[in-house]
Amino acid sequence: MRRIYLEFFFSLIIVFVTSIVTYVGLVSKVTDDHDAIFLARQADGLVDMLDVIEATSGTSIALEALDKYIEKVEFVLETYQAEALPDQVSAYFNQVNRPLDVFYDHDDKLWFHLADKDTFYAMQENTDSPLHIAIAFEDNLLIAFLCGGFAVYSFFMVWFLSRRVRALERTTLQFAGGDLNARASIRSHQRVGSLNRTFNHMADRIANLVSSSRALTNAVAHELRTPVFRIQWQAELLSESALDNKQQQKVASIIEDTDEMASLVDELLYLARVDHPNTLFTPQTLEASVWMKEQWPRWQTLSTKSMSLDAPQDLPRVEADPHLLKRVITNLIGNAEKYATSQIAVRVYCEDTQLVIAVHDDGEGVESSHWPFIFDAFYSADRSRDKKRSGYGLGLAIVKQIVIRHGGHVEIDHSDLGGACFRVILPLQT
Repeated sequence: MRRIYLEFFFSLIIVFVTSIVTYVGLVSKVTDDHDAIFLARQADGLVDMLDVIEATSGTSIALEALDKYIEKVEFVLETYQAEALPDQVSAYFNQVNRPLDVFYDHDDKLWFHLADKDTFYAMQENTDSPLHIAIAFEDNLLIAFLCGGFAVYSFFMVWFLSRRVRALERTTLQFAGGDLNARASIRSHQRVGSLNRTFNHMADRIANLVSSSRALTNAVAHELRTPVFRIQWQAELLSESALDNKQQQKVASIIEDTDEMASLVDELLYLARVDHPNTLFTPQTLEASVWMKEQWPRWQTLSTKSMSLDAPQDLPRVEADPHLLKRVITNLIGNAEKYATSQIAVRVYCEDTQLVIAVHDDGEGVESSHWPFIFDAFYSADRSRDKKRSGYGLGLAIVKQIVIRHGGHVEIDHSDLGGACFRVILPLQT
């Protein structure tokens, strides 16, 4: 927000200065500078009065009157001889048909002469006088008030807009976090132009697409269960019939394929359940170290590799659904089992205000080009597409959805064992 405020403030300053410069430039080119004309006429009138005083009472009385005027207005008076005049001043007074008998130079110094045309007088403000110091201070104060007004206006305008933008941002984060019912307020005091309505329209379209996709996945999975079960049942009955070896092999292949299809359907249905925002979610306060060690014997049965658990006793509590968290670690260990050469390590530790559950293996690892997509459904980094090894691409997608439901996130990295490291990062109980 600081950057927005500074951009807004300096934009106002630039617009203000540009407007003033443009105005002055247009006035100087299109019309005469009437302020300068007025000052010149005022000075010419003063010189005319001095000429009258000099003609009636003498030069000394005229100069005495001039000194009193200089004292009143707190100016400085200088005397020059004609041969010592600056070229600009000399050129002006040498004109035959000059408009006025006074001249203002670029320093706003007023030049004039009385009856003695060889003696010239230069008059200008005394910048050290209290009066002119006060005038300059007031002018600077006006500029400071203008800049301060712009700063205050910018601050409140940005603050006013930022409240609405932050409200829209919170709604966006809720929607991105899986709450497809999150919508931006369209009340006049909360909307940002037409952006709120546009966001809601986009959210409606996305929610409809996601709902349609979920409904289709659920419908297809449910509809597949019955025919797959029938094929399994009939194939098992057929395997018990009098068949030759070749026929038995064909039937066994059918049973194996239908078992894979049944597993795929189960995974699809489970993914659809954890992906749905209304799915039952019952978090409990878990002692991370104690809970991990209680579940460890069961997880050891999932692998034939050497497995190790590093979960210190002083791990803090975590708020999690034990059944869903168990499925997360089960899937990660099962995934490591497929690719590990001989070793799987589960390490649990704290990182800032988060609990990290890392599953390492000593396999070939996963190329970094696959990392952005590894948790997507049906994505496989195994180019061989060997289902016995790579599975259906749903296990890691289920892990991601469960962890998101817990307010955490998942990461993949290289392991110090040589293979891949999958990290589950959960917020600690506050």
